[in-house]
Amino acid sequence: MDHKTEGKRKQQHSLTLLDQLNSMKELTEMIDVALVAEGERFPCHKLILAAFSPYFKAMFTCGLLECSQREVVLHDISAESVSIILNYMYSADLHLTNFNVQNVAVAAFFMQMEDVFSVCQKYMMDHMDASNCVGIYYFAKHIGAEELSDQARQYLYQHFAEVSLHEEILEIEAQQLLRLIKSDDLNVSREESILDLVLRWVNHSRKSRVEHLIELLKQVRLELINPSFLVEAQKRNTVLLSNSECLDMIDGALETIKKSNHPSLSLRYGMETTNLLLCIGNNSFGIRSRHRSYADASFCYAPATQKTYFISSPKYGEGLGCVCTGVVTENNDIIVAGEASAAKMSRQKTKNIEIYRYHNKGNRWKRLCTAQFRDLYALGTVHKDLYVIGGQMKLKNQYLVTNCVEKYSIERDTWRNTAPLPVQLACHAVVTVNNKLYVMGGWTPQMDLPDDELDRLSNRMLQYDPGQDKWTERAPMKYSKYRFSTAVVNSEIYVLGGIGCLGRDRGQARKCLDAVEIYNPDGDFWRDGPPMPSPLLSLRTNSTSAGSVEGKLYLCGGFHGADRHEIISKEILELDTWENRWNVVAVNVLMHDSYDVCLIARLNPRDLIPPPADLMDQ
Repeated sequence: MDHKTEGKRKQQHSLTLLDQLNSMKELTEMIDVALVAEGERFPCHKLILAAFSPYFKAMFTCGLLECSQREVVLHDISAESVSIILNYMYSADLHLTNFNVQNVAVAAFFMQMEDVFSVCQKYMMDHMDASNCVGIYYFAKHIGAEELSDQARQYLYQHFAEVSLHEEILEIEAQQLLRLIKSDDLNVSREESILDLVLRWVNHSRKSRVEHLIELLKQVRLELINPSFLVEAQKRNTVLLSNSECLDMIDGALETIKKSNHPSLSLRYGMETTNLLLCIGNNSFGIRSRHRSYADASFCYAPATQKTYFISSPKYGEGLGCVCTGVVTENNDIIVAGEASAAKMSRQKTKNIEIYRYHNKGNRWKRLCTAQFRDLYALGTVHKDLYVIGGQMKLKNQYLVTNCVEKYSIERDTWRNTAPLPVQLACHAVVTVNNKLYVMGGWTPQMDLPDDELDRLSNRMLQYDPGQDKWTERAPMKYSKYRFSTAVVNSEIYVLGGIGCLGRDRGQARKCLDAVEIYNPDGDFWRDGPPMPSPLLSLRTNSTSAGSVEGKLYLCGGFHGADRHEIISKEILELDTWENRWNVVAVNVLMHDSYDVCLIARLNPRDLIPPPADLMDQ
């Protein structure tokens, strides 16, 4: 008998045994014990109980009085949960719902049924949300389920702003609320939500809770609250107005706020989340790396604080061999695209575009999807979709510039073709404004010229409307160019530097540019911006070195000339778009000698890596 046949025979044997056991529940002649919970009797078999539960096995084999008793009374266990567990023992079916899972978990914990408890625990983890995580957290703490407790606590802290709006949190005890609001790890962007929660909790059962108001209010960081909100809270809450000590605390906070613009109180986790410039790549030079061939981490810069951080390299582990471009979606998903590492390529039959997504919990990258390979393409995003646009494809032994556009749905994990570009393009750029894609610049092939004639640069601006799946020609740029940087500031498109020539490319001389062109999508016109301090090229042919934060544009390094062997400029330039003036805000920053794409994303510095002293050049 082969292994497959033997496996089927054993499986059938198990199913037959299970079916017979289930049928014996109805045979009173075979019953030898009954479980009693909440006054309800459940006839069953000692053998079955002992087989599934170490608790009952010990009870029925200890040689004491319990061995011979015909009834076992279960205290503090619901009748419904006993019924569900017995049904599982006899039929392998475990019927869990949001309403019964905690009671079933308690019964399984009592009966030492680890498999059932694990299923209950997984069910609670999978169905955890802002409306039930508080109850799950304190339930898990009560029964000593550390893994479930840790996960519920993380969820509670991470989603605290939403959790605080639900009724469940109003049912917890005073000391439980006190411990929660003491924490620096709550993901709230405004302290107003903490004060609001405290007042709602007290008013939920005012007579019994008003005595806890002062100790709770002491944990609210009143100096971080907008003064007008504090004044309004005083007026509208009689629970505050009737307590002189509370009024004194609020008046003291208002006085402190008047005297200082910089409160000394520590911020909560969510208050530290900020927009960061992410200079993502794998270059290992400029900052020491533990790996000779690639960097441990990529450079990040916080304009608000002028501090430097790092996130893990996309190549860390077995990630990307090189990064070609990237985007940040409207959901703040940080996504990069490139080629697989050499180790990975050796195990693959075909070469693909490898697309990775960053997970800030754990500071690591995970592969999201792959696309048919091409080079020098642009990666765009609208809503939760990615677009791989144009580029250069290899057909047999020939490289051809393409107008092909592919769309990837992150939600559905599917690819499909969309309307092609009106022209073949490579080394171009793409940005998103008001849910439309704008493609500009790059190389375009010259079909009517001899094979040895160089391709031309493009000054065309193309708009794509995903709703209509349609491309539209818009007003052209002043310069035909590539290797420029782009950023969107106040819904306008800024195009910075690059290599190019004035007007349409007809073969005239090209130069490195310091020009800034600004496009207004609503009016479909271009205007000149303030020239950069010097000509500057993006570090890659199809990626940007710029981004915008709080209405200001930032340019993170670049090349001053077309020679790829030049050292990167390690300055960060800031353009104040209201004053139309460039400023150098950082010099000799701790970035690598080169990187691949500059992106803007909202991250929390606590989740990032501080500059490690042992990796910095002296």
